Amino acid sequence: MSKHEIAIIGIGEVPTRNMPERTQWDIIYDTCMEAVRDSGLHKNDIEGVISVTPQAQPTIAAELSFGKLPEELGLKGCKDAVSVNAGGASTSNAIRLAEEWIANGVAKAVIVQHVTLHSTIPLIDQINFFAKAGIDLQWEYPFGTTYNIIMGLMANRWMHDYGWTEEQMASVVTALRSWASRDPNSIFYQKDVPSVEKVMTSDLLNTPLRKRQSNVLGDGGCAMVIVSAKDAKKMKRPAAYKLGDSVRYFSGTCVLRDFAKVDEGIRVTAKEALTQAGITKKDVSLWNCYVAYPFGHPMMAECLGVAPPGQGGQYFLDGRMSFGGDIPWSTIGDAPGRGHTGSGVSAATYVETARQLMGKAGERQVKNCKYVYQNAAGGSGFNHIATIWGKEIK
Repeated sequence: MSKHEIAIIGIGEVPTRNMPERTQWDIIYDTCMEAVRDSGLHKNDIEGVISVTPQAQPTIAAELSFGKLPEELGLKGCKDAVSVNAGGASTSNAIRLAEEWIANGVAKAVIVQHVTLHSTIPLIDQINFFAKAGIDLQWEYPFGTTYNIIMGLMANRWMHDYGWTEEQMASVVTALRSWASRDPNSIFYQKDVPSVEKVMTSDLLNTPLRKRQSNVLGDGGCAMVIVSAKDAKKMKRPAAYKLGDSVRYFSGTCVLRDFAKVDEGIRVTAKEALTQAGITKKDVSLWNCYVAYPFGHPMMAECLGVAPPGQGGQYFLDGRMSFGGDIPWSTIGDAPGRGHTGSGVSAATYVETARQLMGKAGERQVKNCKYVYQNAAGGSGFNHIATIWGKEIK
C-alpha cells in the first residue's frame, strides 16, 4: 500500500463539556455533518462509516456496532459500517481501515467518528469500568489497581530513571493547560492556567500524582472525512496527508511491562515513520502527542529526541512546550487540557493534527505548520503508533 494513500479533508468537533442533556446522537449528528460540510462533499458521497467503539456505554456501542449511524444520518451512498476498539489506539486503527477500504475500492470517502458521554454513566459503573479496563484481571485487578495508581507507579519509575523533579512534573500540566485555555473545544477554555506551585499544592492522590495531574472526565466527540490522497489533491481543498507510520506492541499487563522496550519502541516507530515520510525530526512543525496523563510527556520528548537525555522535565519547566514557547507540543493540551473523553482524546488529537495542517487552529495555529508527528497508544499503553502527516504530498 502506498504511503501516500489517504488524506483528511473534513473535520467536525463539539466542545468537551459535561452536558447530560446533549445525547450521544446529538453529538454524532453535529460532528459528522460538520465534517461532511467541511470536506465539500455531499453526505451521500460518504461510502464508509467507521466508529470508535464508545467505552462503558453499552447502548450506543451496540447501536453503532449494528450499523445504525448511516441510517440515522441518511447516508444513502454508504456501502459499509463498522466499529473499532483498541482503547486509545482505536482512531489509529479506524484510519488504517479507512485506508484499506479506499485502497481496495470499497469506499471513496469514509467518515471516522467518536462520541463519549461520561456524564450519564452511573458513578458505580464508571468506577467498575475503570477498575477493569486495561487491567490484567488475574494479576492487577485483585489488588485494587486503578489508573491513578498505575500512573503513580509509572511516574515514580520515570522520575527515578530520568532524574526529573516534582516541580518539573507539575510544569507539564501548566504547559498543557496553556494550550487548552486557548482551545474553544477544551473543557478548560478561557480558564486560568494553574501555576506550577498550584499544581504541586493540590491534593495528593497517589505519590507523586496530585489532583491537578489527574484527568477530568468529559463529554465530547469529533469526526473526520477521509479520501484518497489523489482525490484530495484534485479537490484543491486544505487537507492533511498521511505520509508515514509505524507501530510496536509492548504488553497488555502494565505492571509487568518492560519500560526499556517502551522507550525503544517510541524511538524506533518515530524513526521509521519519519523515514517513510522522507523527512527528519528537524522538519516537524508540531509534536502532537497523546499520552493521557502528564507524566509521560517529558519521557516522550526525550525518546523523540526533542529534548536531550535527562532534560525533558526541564524543557517543560522552562516553558519551551507551553503556548508561546519554541517547541509546539500537544496543542489541545492532551487529556489534562481537553478533558478526558476516553478513546476520544486520541480522536481529538487527530482532528487537531488536521486542523493545524489546514490552517484552522485560530489562536493556537502553529506558524508555517507543514509536518506533524502524531502518536497514539492503546489501553494502558499496550502499544505505540507513530504517524507523520503533511500539508501536502512530499
